[in-house]
Amino acid sequence: MINCLVVDDEPLAREAIKEYIKRVPELHIAEECENAIQALSALRRNKIDLIFLDIEMPEINGISFIQTLKNIPGVIFTTAYRNYAVEAFDLDVIDFLLKPISFKRFLMAIDKFYQRSGSKEITQTAKSETPKYLNVKADRRTHKIELQSIIYLESLKDYVKIVCENESIVTHESLSNLEDLLEADGFIRIHRSFVVAVNKIKSFDAETIFIEGKELPISRTYKKLVLSRLEK
Repeated sequence: MINCLVVDDEPLAREAIKEYIKRVPELHIAEECENAIQALSALRRNKIDLIFLDIEMPEINGISFIQTLKNIPGVIFTTAYRNYAVEAFDLDVIDFLLKPISFKRFLMAIDKFYQRSGSKEITQTAKSETPKYLNVKADRRTHKIELQSIIYLESLKDYVKIVCENESIVTHESLSNLEDLLEADGFIRIHRSFVVAVNKIKSFDAETIFIEGKELPISRTYKKLVLSRLEK
């Protein structure tokens, strides 16, 4: 049983995470808190294996809170602010979830926790939730796109262009929403306008991804995260 601590100053956000935790048999809600001070006390009272931690909270934010701890459990950040991503991953956290958080994305984060802890139990659950196809609406139809065929996705304001091996489809959707539907280890955000398929990347440097004859920029915001992932 994995003891979880949920820390968020928004009651509805805590309830959403708690509902997800209840849907995974191996997870147990040990306690919930609305700020870092309460969380510190909760850590003294309980053996916590995994913290779901908001970042922007009153008095002490989530990043500062983690930096004060000596023995840090697994940490999954839950936040509405993408700009904390690089700073968060510098702390070697399990994952960084952007609100609103889908259950599929939640499961992927739990899978990463189990992989790091050496267990395989939840891995199979999470993988079974991963679709082989992405369904998107375009031209008054629903297109069933095989994930393996996707090369990259490009944001076009209120639309996203999905570039595949044999076609390109433009759908009225946000890039962040589609990113959540893709496999955790199969795709990576390199820029606020681009998500790419890792296995389609031909080469890269500190500024650019070279993928299927295209050169896509790596933005400063994502550079550290992208390079740490691709240089493994």
